[in-house]
Amino acid sequence: MIRTFRERTRSLTFRIAGLLAIALLPVGLISVITTYQLLERADRDLAKTLLALTSDAAAEQEAAIRTATGVAKSLVSLLPVLRDAGYECEEPLGALLRDSPELSFIGYINREGIVECGSSAKGMDLSDRPLHQEFVENPGPRVKFAIRGSVSDASIIVVSLPVIMDGDYDGYIVASLPHRSLTTPQAPADVAERPLNLITFNQDGEVLTVSSNAGDVSENLPADRSLRALAGGSEAAFIARNAEGDRRVFALVPIVPGQVYALGSWEYRRNTLNNGLSFGTSMLFPLLMWLVSLAVAFYAVQRMVIKPTRNLRARMLQFMRSRRLVEPRFDGSLPTEIRDMEETWMRLAENILHDEAALYDTIHQRTVLLKEVHHRVKNNLQLIVSILGMKIRKARTPAIKAALSDIQQRVMSIARVHQNLYETSTAERVRAGELLEAIVEQMVKSAQTGDHTDFELESHFDDCEVYPDQAVPLSLAVSELVTNALKHLGTPEGEKRPSLSVRLECKAGGDKGAIFVENSKGPKALDEDDVSTGLGEQLVRAFVSQMEAKVEREETDTCYRVRIDFPIQSFDANIVPSDHSHPV
Repeated sequence: MIRTFRERTRSLTFRIAGLLAIALLPVGLISVITTYQLLERADRDLAKTLLALTSDAAAEQEAAIRTATGVAKSLVSLLPVLRDAGYECEEPLGALLRDSPELSFIGYINREGIVECGSSAKGMDLSDRPLHQEFVENPGPRVKFAIRGSVSDASIIVVSLPVIMDGDYDGYIVASLPHRSLTTPQAPADVAERPLNLITFNQDGEVLTVSSNAGDVSENLPADRSLRALAGGSEAAFIARNAEGDRRVFALVPIVPGQVYALGSWEYRRNTLNNGLSFGTSMLFPLLMWLVSLAVAFYAVQRMVIKPTRNLRARMLQFMRSRRLVEPRFDGSLPTEIRDMEETWMRLAENILHDEAALYDTIHQRTVLLKEVHHRVKNNLQLIVSILGMKIRKARTPAIKAALSDIQQRVMSIARVHQNLYETSTAERVRAGELLEAIVEQMVKSAQTGDHTDFELESHFDDCEVYPDQAVPLSLAVSELVTNALKHLGTPEGEKRPSLSVRLECKAGGDKGAIFVENSKGPKALDEDDVSTGLGEQLVRAFVSQMEAKVEREETDTCYRVRIDFPIQSFDANIVPSDHSHPV
């Protein structure tokens, strides 16, 4: 009974479940979620409160701007009557100003910048003023701030409306508001409790008014949003950081939709909830519980899962690289599941080593046998070549000697192929570049001995691997082409000696390859008396057909070119080459 209990207590499931149960993680999560919901609710209540405060704080500015807009609209409708009366409008507009103490000036300015009708300053030329130029260039309802008014010589808020006569722009109506009357200081009690800073701006993002306690404007603007970007939006509240990095609550309220907006800002603090409950106190307990749970879970997983798994992985990597098994150190604190996993891995690795050793032995035996076959075939072909040589020496007519010599050359080509196959290849793969380079080198050395003249050789062979079934017809085709090229080699006019070019082009891992054989032609070949029987061309076509390739020939006055395009079959990446080193 006690032994069974001990075995169970060593299991990974039992230990992790016990540690997580002690940590009381679910209770901590519930506390965090509940506190977070309270914080979110407090933020929403704060946003609603700030929207209401901002709307209330901007009520005076809203009333003044709406009054100016209404007066301007009235003057637009009365302008035809005043025009018929000769623009005698100082007295009626002056009376209108007395009834609207919020305004300091109202008048009509034509498109040339002349005050044709106004409560004062009739006939004044405003054409050089920047605001006039802006109103003419971009007609439309606007609310702008002027640090120095043209008539009142004080800072004002300008409300303008365009005047359209008979479908054409004919000027604009201006209603001015004294700037100081729109900046009302907050009550000292409100400022001390939690100051609300108010900024009004127009549709172009230009600041119109700032509450007297706002201080630096940048401190009361969001750093990640411009006033121009906020213009055009609907009523909204959000939390953002100002230019100094302090978090504040911002409320956007349209005063005149599309023209004037109010932006209120309030210092953002998550200090207390209702009934004096502290945010810090409410978050401390679940936070500590969460940290303890994380620490316990990390220790459990690190000590009983991650560390043993990393050790096992390191031994696996070492086995993969060097095929060397490392016995694990005994650790009685390891869970039963981890110990069983290590024992299973050791048995699996031992079986892999045994199977690989048997596989390598089989491959090695097959490779040795195949190379021995190529060697014996090459020896037999060399014997045939020797017999043909004896027959050639005993032949009495040149025709018989030529025929036997042609046969001898072809048998020698086949012998070279088998010789180089067992010298440059494995049982599964043949390095085509090395094979063809060795064959061409041997043939050129044979051609440059005896009575043949010297010639220039250009050769290049890319590295690519093919199956033996492709290597044999490929090498025989190249041997036949090189033999024919050497047979018909000549020196072109203007050249000092003949030339021969042999190239193998293929990309590593590609599925296509190409052989190029080119020899120079001249009026005088190396063997003028040789008469072509067409046998070489027939053999090349047969080898090309066996490889499922295609051959192209091109002949000019100075050279003869042959190109063979052949496919390269892909190799199975899981097949281990037979010349792979045996495991230690």
